[in-house]
Amino acid sequence: MADDFVTSYAAEENPTYAARFHQDLVAAVARQKGRAIEAAMCCGGQGVANHPLIAQAQVLVALCSTAYYADPGCGGDWAVFDHRLSLVPVQFRPAVPPARVLVRWQPVTPPRGIPLAPIMSGEVTDSYACKGVYGILREEGFSSAAYRDALGEIAGTVCAGQAGSPPVLAVGELPRLVLPFPRGGHGPRAKVPAPRAQQEVPHRPRVFLSYAHEEDGGVHQKRVNSLYQRLHAEEIDADMDTAAHERAPQHWARWMRKHYTEADFVVVVASPGYKRRAEHEEVRGEGDGVGFEADYILEERTRDRRWYRRILLVSFPEHGRECVPDFLTGVTLYTLDPETGEGDLGQLVRYIKNEVS
Repeated sequence: MADDFVTSYAAEENPTYAARFHQDLVAAVARQKGRAIEAAMCCGGQGVANHPLIAQAQVLVALCSTAYYADPGCGGDWAVFDHRLSLVPVQFRPAVPPARVLVRWQPVTPPRGIPLAPIMSGEVTDSYACKGVYGILREEGFSSAAYRDALGEIAGTVCAGQAGSPPVLAVGELPRLVLPFPRGGHGPRAKVPAPRAQQEVPHRPRVFLSYAHEEDGGVHQKRVNSLYQRLHAEEIDADMDTAAHERAPQHWARWMRKHYTEADFVVVVASPGYKRRAEHEEVRGEGDGVGFEADYILEERTRDRRWYRRILLVSFPEHGRECVPDFLTGVTLYTLDPETGEGDLGQLVRYIKNEVS
């Protein structure tokens, strides 16, 4: 089965940064597509060994940099995919092939005849245009808003590019290819916007989602994930265990304590399993994570009389007040449908944003 995309990068690039970006892009594309995906990395130093992957992948993601255009292996990757694009009938061939996604890894002027990696618009324009993804990672880090926003934009481009995937080839069907990156063939220098004056970055509220994995075939977890996505769409930095698991292996007890403590708000999602586990009425060994988080809340109640301003209670329509743990009764309950946005979602979002502004 062909890969959803391949990431082509120069042998001279920092492999740790390239691999982490690739992993994050895989997770971001999977979230947007709503399914598991297959993807591979193609290091330029591997040369023709990359050709079978490039000849069949739906989308080519190129990490454009000076090193990329100087790497003959990357030139081979480009040439194989470019040949596939040339097989699309002229009348159906767009001027900018959507299946070839050019990532501005580092700001660079490409060789003559090679398109410039596009400069994204929006809040990340300055960082992405002037630093590229690698510059953002080096200076701002993997958790920065600039990286997260750039990653989301690139993932959306990859998803859109899959609809324009060129014909698949076997390696034996490839003709003798001319590498497209001649040395000294650079055109006029592209104009890159100068950085604007340093501005204060508004604080994005941080939310920790505390919920139970119900024994319902993943239905409840999927609805919690919909709430997670809606909060992010409102520029609220929500975090939940499944998203953390996609990023990297975790020490879960430490992860829970860190994110519970550092969050501006803890959103408790009431459900039958949550009530049982929070009240320590679950069978031994089941749902220990909820038990730990409930203990954190009880600890906070003893030292902060206004604890209910940070610990927020949410219920989906199918789970009413009967699913609220005893020690959380009497506080405001936001009832909402995370998939349609109906109910008290707007009220919850406004409160979170107003409290940290």
